[in-house]
Amino acid sequence: MKQVTILMSLVLLVMCSLPVFGAGTGPVAWWKFDDIEVKRVEVKMIRGETFVPREKLHYVTESVSGEKYDLFSKYFEVVPGVSGDALLLDGYTTYVEVPAEKTEEYRVTDDFTVEAWIALGAYPKNLCPILDHQVDVADGYYNGFFFGLDANGRLILRIASNGRNEVLFSSKTIKLNEWTHVAGVYEGNVLTVYINGKADGSLRAVDGFDSHTDADHEWVPLLLFKSRGMHRPYGTIRPEGTKPVHTYLDGIVDEVKLYDEALSPRDVDGSYNDNKPSAKPQLPKRILPAGPEGTGKFGAINTHLKYYPGWDAPWHVGDNTDVVVRFDETPCRFVLWRGTNYIPHWVSEGIWFNNGFNEGWNEHGSCEPMSDKRCLYSYTKIVESNDARVVVLWRYGLVDNWGQFAFVEPLTGWGDWTEETFTIYPDMVGVREDKLFSNAPRAAHEWQESMMVMSPGQRPDEVLEFEALSLANMEGQTHTYSWEHEIPPGLPEEPANANIQVVNTKSKYRPFSAIRPQDEDYMDIYAGEIRRDVCVFPWWNHWPVAPRPTDGRYAMHDDRASHASLSHWSWKPYETTDNTMTKIMLNGLTTKKVDELIPLVKSWSNPAQLKLSGTGYTSDGYDPTQMAYVLNAKTPGQAQEVLFKLEASSDSPVINPAFVIKGWGFSDACLKIDGAEIKRGKNCRFGHRDRLEATDLIVWVRTESTKPLEISVSPK
Repeated sequence: MKQVTILMSLVLLVMCSLPVFGAGTGPVAWWKFDDIEVKRVEVKMIRGETFVPREKLHYVTESVSGEKYDLFSKYFEVVPGVSGDALLLDGYTTYVEVPAEKTEEYRVTDDFTVEAWIALGAYPKNLCPILDHQVDVADGYYNGFFFGLDANGRLILRIASNGRNEVLFSSKTIKLNEWTHVAGVYEGNVLTVYINGKADGSLRAVDGFDSHTDADHEWVPLLLFKSRGMHRPYGTIRPEGTKPVHTYLDGIVDEVKLYDEALSPRDVDGSYNDNKPSAKPQLPKRILPAGPEGTGKFGAINTHLKYYPGWDAPWHVGDNTDVVVRFDETPCRFVLWRGTNYIPHWVSEGIWFNNGFNEGWNEHGSCEPMSDKRCLYSYTKIVESNDARVVVLWRYGLVDNWGQFAFVEPLTGWGDWTEETFTIYPDMVGVREDKLFSNAPRAAHEWQESMMVMSPGQRPDEVLEFEALSLANMEGQTHTYSWEHEIPPGLPEEPANANIQVVNTKSKYRPFSAIRPQDEDYMDIYAGEIRRDVCVFPWWNHWPVAPRPTDGRYAMHDDRASHASLSHWSWKPYETTDNTMTKIMLNGLTTKKVDELIPLVKSWSNPAQLKLSGTGYTSDGYDPTQMAYVLNAKTPGQAQEVLFKLEASSDSPVINPAFVIKGWGFSDACLKIDGAEIKRGKNCRFGHRDRLEATDLIVWVRTESTKPLEISVSPK
């Protein structure tokens, strides 16, 4: 009797240690992802052949049959799973396809179950399968099943039934960045979905399940992780500017199983509990890149900013594709990155802000750098980088999502282009010179938009105060607009003639911008496309980093990089020619209140007059496009002392002035103010700029005055 008891105990122990398969014989298909094979081949091509060769092949083994199937992907990784290894999908290209002629061995005829472990990096942009073996309705048949997710992260089980679809959605949303066990069960006309072992919804179908049994109908491939058809993203705003595309699953998958039987609730719960992982999924972090944290040497750096591997992989770029401007007194950044199509951003504490770009329109929608998903017509270069200042150029074409330009001239084929030059000083104050090259420069264009850009995991109301926008005029009147209880008026009236704004981000250093009062600006609040039940601010995720052509998509979750908009400036041009229009604006980061910026704006819009002494130099006066006084050496390359007075006053204050002395040469310099030498350091900076004609001296000094200043610069 004792021996029998021991034997029965051993049998029970072995049975308990076996995987849960229900009462049947186990799954008919099982993708473990423990044995992904990579094979490299060399494809011989002759001149004139234009096909794209596949020289790196990937295969996934289906464990029940032992068959190997193509794993199509630009990028994937094998990572730790809930049992052995798992497959990290890039969300853009990775999927598995079982050819139609191989799918009969995976046929389910009546009751069935699909289960998997998933860890989502982002929600799909439209319906996306974990496992799909359903004929596309567009082909005129209703056969098969679909098990996957929708764009809101809800689980879906869909079956064909008597000429229609029966669809069940889970009530809960799958959480991001954590392992989740999901299952869909069809049994006796009832569809049930499970999340982490518990039923989360059920539906009784009117009729039964129509599987692939029609003798006169061809089988279709079985797809994992890729939509069968192409569709526009859920939440598309302007469909005429958005291309239908395939949707791919974004995250980690493991232990995908298909059963030709219905698992019981106990079986499903056991499958979850028996395999529940203790370790977090190895999903890469998704933080918009701005370079290493902390301060750095002031200047511009050519670099390659990396987002996360799945997004980085398709880019055909080298080591110096992006530009980062660092500051030596703050941890802030000025970033031009291909993931934002080089639209320049002020970055503080992980909060990104930009002043937009030029935008035109055509029959397809917006023509703007946002639409240039692969930066085919957008690039940046460092013009100057020295101890005194940085100058960067951003050039871009005004194109729609199909690569068509705004205002194309039929005789030449040229459309709208823009060159924006940013001159930035060590105090994080800069000038944006925005020059539009156009066959119709006086036609309607947009020139500025106050935009927040968020990493995944950030929402507009998490990076912005509800009282998000503070305005001031030159008389010192101010008003702050709040989005908390209602949308501010589209045309803000307070204060009158406002020309300075501070965007109230939840950071120490906040973005500001200003227009010269003589340029007669006006502002509008971005009051459209707001869904206050989702967010009090307008919120989209068709940009940045989204690689597919789309002219607008509402953000429903913080799963993807996104952006929000607050306002637009409109103002008169600084200069206009037959084919160009140039506008200028002050911008930067500050800790000051909006009215405390008035003296700075005065120093730029109504600068103190420079009175030159001596005969060795001439003066071009103040150049607001670079926020600097410009002097010219009469004998280039022979540096000599230059003396001048700045006639500062309360109406024309001097605040951290800059001087460009053209033709100075290579000599170092010494700066004196009212006879006292200002030692070179963080408060007094010099730099040299080489041109074909001569070498110039750039001077920047930290000083403020409403009284006249005597200044000298001499060779050292």
